[in-house]
Amino acid sequence: MLDVPPPAALHRAYRLAAGFTVGAVVLGSAVCATESGLACPSWPGCYRTSIAPDGLHSAIEITHRVIAFCSLVFLALAAWHGRRLPDRRLRWFPLAALILAIASAVFGMIIVLFSLPLVLGLVDVGGAMAALCLISYAVVRLDAPGRGNRLSAWTWATVAVVIVMHLLGIVVAGTGSFVRCLGWPVWRIVGSDLYPGLQGVRIGLGVIAAALLLGVLAAAWRRPALRVQAGLLGATWLAELVMGQAIVGQFTGDQQRSIWLAAVYSMLAGLIVWQIALLAARAGKTATAH
Repeated sequence: MLDVPPPAALHRAYRLAAGFTVGAVVLGSAVCATESGLACPSWPGCYRTSIAPDGLHSAIEITHRVIAFCSLVFLALAAWHGRRLPDRRLRWFPLAALILAIASAVFGMIIVLFSLPLVLGLVDVGGAMAALCLISYAVVRLDAPGRGNRLSAWTWATVAVVIVMHLLGIVVAGTGSFVRCLGWPVWRIVGSDLYPGLQGVRIGLGVIAAALLLGVLAAAWRRPALRVQAGLLGATWLAELVMGQAIVGQFTGDQQRSIWLAAVYSMLAGLIVWQIALLAARAGKTATAH
């Protein structure tokens, strides 16, 4: 337990670290959905002779790089300011998030300059989402650390299933497939993608994740302190599912991809991961407060 409230600088560093990490994950989803990843062929600037972008796709990519760099800066500040906190999780989670975010940034550089093997792509995306979960937990629990409870445990289990579901999308995606970007399965095997068996596993994980999420939302709604968070999460998830059915042809190749709809769909998926992690952290905090 914290004997005294952390100083303002500590709160500010943790919140900024969480905010920029959310931004990096969400904008990374937009980069994938709009196929902007190679719009800036150089590093760290957009081109060898110019840092500035010269079009929409390069602007999306360079903005993502700037936000990702800011997340590294504030994760480092959070780790430094929190290094003497009594709670080991609050002390070490920002540092672990920083390490994961650095790994993700390095792999992002590799894909631009060289190529990115599948296993490194999984570490890249998985590391970014894990960093998001760690810093989200830390910023929520900074004021009132908790011991966890059944609801928080089930909610963290939901986070894990959702992350694995997203990572399987990278594994099964064919060349140029939208499935490689963050997004929930469209409940059908996509002929242009790989490994139909694994696609079936991913659909099954989507069903499990949906069942877990419905149970978590119902339980959280019964707690007044969690009702707003549960409502926001439920609304975001519903929007994701509705959009998924509206743009299903963009997954199967039956219709031309609208980069704006694709970007919103994938960005919502990133926000859902963050919102579930927030709910998991707040569920434990609420338990200790009552």
